[in-house]
Amino acid sequence: MENYAPVTWNLLDSMLSARTQSNTTIGRDHDGDVIMETSNSDEEAYWEEVGEGDLEGSLISSLANNTESERTKLQKQRAAKTLLKKITVLSIMMRSTNQRSNTLQSLLGMFLQSTHTPQKVIETLERMGISVSVNAILSGTQSLAAQTHQHLRSLSRSLLAAYAYDNFDVDLKTHEHKIENSMETLKHLTSGLMFPLQHNVSKEDLRCSEVLWKMSPFNTRAELPPKKGWADLLILHMDTPDDTGLSRRDRFNSWKFLSDLISYGPPYFSQFCDKLHEPETIEAIPITRMPIVATSAMDISNSTVTGNIQSIVNLLQQGGIEDPVVVDDPGMPDISEYVVLFHGDLGTGERLQSAQQRRGIENTPWNRLQHIIFIPGLFHLKMAAADTIWRIFLQPNIGILRPKETGHYGSKPGFRRMHELIMYNGICRRLDCWRVEVAKRDPKWTSLEEFAASKPTFDNIEAMARTLARNYIADAQHENGLLLNRYMLLYEELSYAMNTGDIGRVETCLFTWIPMFKATGKHKYVNTMTDFLCKVHFVYPEGLKRAVRYHIMVNPTGKKGKFWGVDWCVELNNLFTKVRIPRHHYKCEIIMESPLIQIYRNLHTMFQNDFLHAHQTTKHAEANMSKMFQILCGHMAKHSGQELMAKSSIDNEDGGEGEDECPSVDDVAVELVWQ
Repeated sequence: MENYAPVTWNLLDSMLSARTQSNTTIGRDHDGDVIMETSNSDEEAYWEEVGEGDLEGSLISSLANNTESERTKLQKQRAAKTLLKKITVLSIMMRSTNQRSNTLQSLLGMFLQSTHTPQKVIETLERMGISVSVNAILSGTQSLAAQTHQHLRSLSRSLLAAYAYDNFDVDLKTHEHKIENSMETLKHLTSGLMFPLQHNVSKEDLRCSEVLWKMSPFNTRAELPPKKGWADLLILHMDTPDDTGLSRRDRFNSWKFLSDLISYGPPYFSQFCDKLHEPETIEAIPITRMPIVATSAMDISNSTVTGNIQSIVNLLQQGGIEDPVVVDDPGMPDISEYVVLFHGDLGTGERLQSAQQRRGIENTPWNRLQHIIFIPGLFHLKMAAADTIWRIFLQPNIGILRPKETGHYGSKPGFRRMHELIMYNGICRRLDCWRVEVAKRDPKWTSLEEFAASKPTFDNIEAMARTLARNYIADAQHENGLLLNRYMLLYEELSYAMNTGDIGRVETCLFTWIPMFKATGKHKYVNTMTDFLCKVHFVYPEGLKRAVRYHIMVNPTGKKGKFWGVDWCVELNNLFTKVRIPRHHYKCEIIMESPLIQIYRNLHTMFQNDFLHAHQTTKHAEANMSKMFQILCGHMAKHSGQELMAKSSIDNEDGGEGEDECPSVDDVAVELVWQ
């Protein structure tokens, strides 16, 4: 526009920059010298400029000693806002001339639709020429939904797509009570996601439906080989100790001890951050950005076996795949010889297994649901792992770390609270291990601060970290006090492996978590994960095995350390579906707009960036837990479980057992897990 209409462009620039130019000319004498203003005028001008800029950003940059001056930054922000205003004015003028020149208005209309803007506001902005009409927004929504369905159909018919689905509830309250809606306003719907199979997975890798059916336990004519169990999994990912005698898990624990000291210990140790390398990788999923597409929500409750069958059929229908015996479509692929990956939680897996068992007597692969390959979600597995540690160790002593929130934690704390407690408690326990170890080496070092004052080298603390991993995790002499260290580090290792996409490390962690699930009564997780791992490693062909293992986690951002469980992506999609779509909408409108959730999210990001919104992020900064860690570490120092006490249960010289305190319920639970 600056090239095609320079006069108009310069006119707008002059009008919108008039106040800035006047401010820059005021304050000079007849010789052109700058007249020093009073402190009050300086302060008013500064706050006037800061008020139009990013206050938080300017303060942060000044504290960080940014090389760019504040005035230069504010001038850039002012220039960007002026450019934005010129584009807006020109867009209004262009639309008045040509109704089809409405790019800005269309985008703003969809943005208003996604933020639940009242219809009166949209109509007002449409009269001003800033937005399109309500009817145009509705037409645009329907057009985008149709394009999304076309993309889903294209991806699904390639047969290189995986699916995930889960239920979500919406409360559709009404002001007019009728006989059909007077009792129930809570609607149970099912959402779905679809994403492409990557990592060099081909159609031939999925062409194994008949091979798997011959080995299926639901096939009455199959000759089944001996069933594999948990003990057979232990031969996978065999470990060899290093030169210092540490196993792979011990080396990870050593790294975690070192990482906690550098990150949360005295400030002296932060200088070693660059020398701390990542743990070794067992088998990592390649980092590739995974595009995820939302499907239309389904008016189906998948809390039953029938509901899950309907969900599977509906998802495939949205992708243009149906029963080849019933539908005669030359463009539709026949999946009778292929398998399709479906992700879900534990309940979904149980119902799909029941459905396949019921349909095992059918004649066609489609009716037998022979194409379904279920993959359990790792996010729900991580929730079960957190609940296991919570039940065994943390629940009785929650008042120490959260004295004012015992009501929340005593009833149903939720995963986020349990996850943070495990992390915080584990950090403090490992710092306490450091305190005990340095005191053993030199009695003068009664605290980590005194140890830091001696200025140890990185090689010194690295050698001590290996000692901590060997003596404070794997030592069976005072095992009751050290089991908590071991299991918290196991949870840390599982979280780290899931975040980095190290599928090999995830599997080695599961080999240990399965007995812990069994000891705490989570038998469904034991059976599901054992059966899943045995199928993957001992039943599935090599191509399908790779497809399943490399797509059990996805990386929507394509960044290092940003892998997510597929079930977590479904839960996030459910959250945005319920947040972006207002509750007073009809069920049909929710179903129509549900495929547009990702488009709405992209619109929000675009408007936040282009319109220079402040406070864009939805991520919270890491909480400053230094004071809480100090109190918790002080409590652990008084009641240390890292040191052998006079009444600790250890073998005496005669081979018997010494005196011990009265065992608690926690001790019994710990021994149950250990056995």
